Amino acid sequence: MTSQSLDINSNDLIHWFNAIRNLPNNERTRALDATWSGQIQSKAWLVNCLKPLVTIDSNAYIFGGWIGLLANLMFQNLPIKKIRSIDIDPWCESVADMVNKPYEMNNWRFKSITCDMMNYEYDYDITSDIVINTSSEHIDQSTYDNWFDKIHHDSLIVVQGNNFFDCHEHIRCSTDLNDFENMNNVYNPLFSGQFHTDQYTRYMSIWRK
Repeated sequence: MTSQSLDINSNDLIHWFNAIRNLPNNERTRALDATWSGQIQSKAWLVNCLKPLVTIDSNAYIFGGWIGLLANLMFQNLPIKKIRSIDIDPWCESVADMVNKPYEMNNWRFKSITCDMMNYEYDYDITSDIVINTSSEHIDQSTYDNWFDKIHHDSLIVVQGNNFFDCHEHIRCSTDLNDFENMNNVYNPLFSGQFHTDQYTRYMSIWRK
């Protein structure tokens, strides 16, 4: 897989860096981890793979939303109405809201929420047209299965994982794409593939529940 490119609005980019620059010094490096080339390329890959599949205005839920960069790229490149970005780490919420401030202020098109993905209840008035999990390697199988069971029928599901076993936070890595598909309950995928970075291979499947 070659390098991915996307349209990025300069005003949105300003909010990215304002959000990071205004953090205390001890938190700035933590936020910058989300901007490593492998992270940005993996998000661009996801958005580009969704382009032919998302052709009408849709709502999205992102689990493991981190500081909201994926949501921002989706707003800029896909027909997205609203996004809810869910992360268990409370530190992420204010940073993600700042990164996506123009969308938060526009009728709450974006909102970051602190919650364990297994306990999250979908918003009654925001349809789950797209459900994304970019952190499947960070959760055990039981948590993943409980999260998966709560996804509404006919939602478009996007899951990413990797084979980066050396990271101590990764507790459910995959050995290859077939292993990834099996552990994540992927069936009849609309897309399944892998993206090679300098340190690891990222896997992704897109399918409809």
